[in-house]
Amino acid sequence: MATSPIVQKLKPILGYWKIRGLAHPVRFLLAYLEVDFEDKYYELTPELTKDYWFEDRKKLNLEFPNLPYLIDGDFKVTESRAILKYLARTRKPDLLGNGLEVQTRLDTVENFVYDLWIINFVEMLYGYTEERHQKYKELEPLKLAYLSSFMKDNSWVSGNNITYVDFLVYEILYQLTIFDPNCLDKFNNLKEFMKRFESLPAINRYINSKDFLNAPLYSKTAIYKI
Repeated sequence: MATSPIVQKLKPILGYWKIRGLAHPVRFLLAYLEVDFEDKYYELTPELTKDYWFEDRKKLNLEFPNLPYLIDGDFKVTESRAILKYLARTRKPDLLGNGLEVQTRLDTVENFVYDLWIINFVEMLYGYTEERHQKYKELEPLKLAYLSSFMKDNSWVSGNNITYVDFLVYEILYQLTIFDPNCLDKFNNLKEFMKRFESLPAINRYINSKDFLNAPLYSKTAIYKI
């Protein structure tokens, strides 16, 4: 018997820094699902410390205190990818993919692009040196080529059906293109994927709404600012 999505009466709260960072895949998914949510922003103090978050963290009773967090009624969850999957499970289970083979492929892509994003890209920005940049420039086209080859002419990562992984992939590609506008020049299918995502009615409305946070991508503590 299929599990019915959970309907929460209280307005969900998404807590994160006032940046795109790790939270935008979640924000996009909430917008796509047409969930009315509170975007609770934290900002660094003028001294670049995290006092506001540390103060709140003591009160929230999170099992694994971290940003982003989602408070959905009585349920609390942290870690960006866990939040994506939670939202899919409770609102639209089809976004998790149908069948073992599809779900395994989604898991593979999810971890592959997340490694490119966090280990290679974000760490390079926060600890920027010319040497790190050069190593990243050598690695990026190889990893993008793998993703492009995997997706072929498919509309979405899993084929013809959008899943939670597409929200992650879009934001990663967007951030890579802000850093290097030419990084997708050899990968037309990835550029078309981004256009397709941005054209989804709910996503297009969100991008053009007053609630949309376009920038910055990362905090002031990053050595390379974007």
